[in-house]
Amino acid sequence: MEKGVLYWITGLSGAGKTTVGTKLYYELRKTCPGLVILDGDILKKLVGDSLGYSREERLKRANYYSQMCKILTDQGITVIICTIAMYDSVREWNRKYIEKYVEVYLKVDREILMKRDKKGLYSRQRSGKVSEIAGLDIDVEYPKTPDVVIENDGSVSVRECVEKIMAYPVKQKDTFRRDVDYWNHYYAKKLKEIQSPSDFAQSVISHLEPGKSLIDLGCGNGRDSLYFMEHHLNVTGIDASEEAISQLNQLKLENGNFVCDDFVSSKALYQVQYDYIYSRWTMHAISEQQEDELLENVAEAVKEGGLFLIEARSIQDDLYGKGMCVGNNAFIYHEHFRRFMDKEIFIPKLENHGFRVISLEEGENYSKTETSNPVLVRIVASRGPKGE
Repeated sequence: MEKGVLYWITGLSGAGKTTVGTKLYYELRKTCPGLVILDGDILKKLVGDSLGYSREERLKRANYYSQMCKILTDQGITVIICTIAMYDSVREWNRKYIEKYVEVYLKVDREILMKRDKKGLYSRQRSGKVSEIAGLDIDVEYPKTPDVVIENDGSVSVRECVEKIMAYPVKQKDTFRRDVDYWNHYYAKKLKEIQSPSDFAQSVISHLEPGKSLIDLGCGNGRDSLYFMEHHLNVTGIDASEEAISQLNQLKLENGNFVCDDFVSSKALYQVQYDYIYSRWTMHAISEQQEDELLENVAEAVKEGGLFLIEARSIQDDLYGKGMCVGNNAFIYHEHFRRFMDKEIFIPKLENHGFRVISLEEGENYSKTETSNPVLVRIVASRGPKGE
């Protein structure tokens, strides 16, 4: 699924956020039907009286807005949000976790804002009727590196503002579609003859009870998903390869459901609670940032006492260090991305998300073929009580 764009339009009260955002909405709607606009004033009403206007409460509200926008953009919806929310931490979170992010700063001198005063906010502040006004009573953190800066002092028209925003080339970063073409090509050749289950699937089957639910992250051709289904587990398989998922769905299996989506951030799937979450050779297919997001989702989606079952290439593997380095322990070799697991780093992450490691192994001969014998890390971890 193609992710939506987030247009984060920020500026002080009276800077013209809603005016510019609304015009942008109607221009984009001509070619982008999956589009919503969110205005700060409307969103405040939805939040209700649960949050006030202190700096801490404003920050909490802004974090809500960011998470809401991510949920929408992850489902392919383009979002325009008009909000003050001037916090470095919020904008940094947006850039880190939202793949297509455009930050627009409407910059207006305070004297001009005072003269405009469309909502009467500044005049009421001067008379002492209101307080805690962003930019006056409450210090704000102005955008440091916005993508688009507009001096909205009245010298440029709303149309010109919108044209400048639309002219900005939206950049997509760190997408789960990194190797989709590779895997579509691979499974088009391999899928028709599904291999026997992996050694890892066979090694963990003793941990799994019939009738329980399992989600297979990056299920590929379904070799392990089908094996688990044969052992009477209710399986959801998720993979980014349209080719693999299309062919698996043709099997029409009663206790299996296969979906093509991003296993890192698919909020719809992670609303469900699972007894087991299975990840074979998928943790090393994603970036470190994506791993952090995935662990948060897994910790929420697995039931208390449920298991997280992981197999991934180790930093001790012979392929480690080959090709072009593109991140911490991450390389592209023969046009294929791999990020190798350092168990000394990964285990504390698991524990910080409420998991207790039951079993940990590292070595060769776990997935040996005629052409390779990778060094793998194998982990079985149990989810502790939620909230810990």
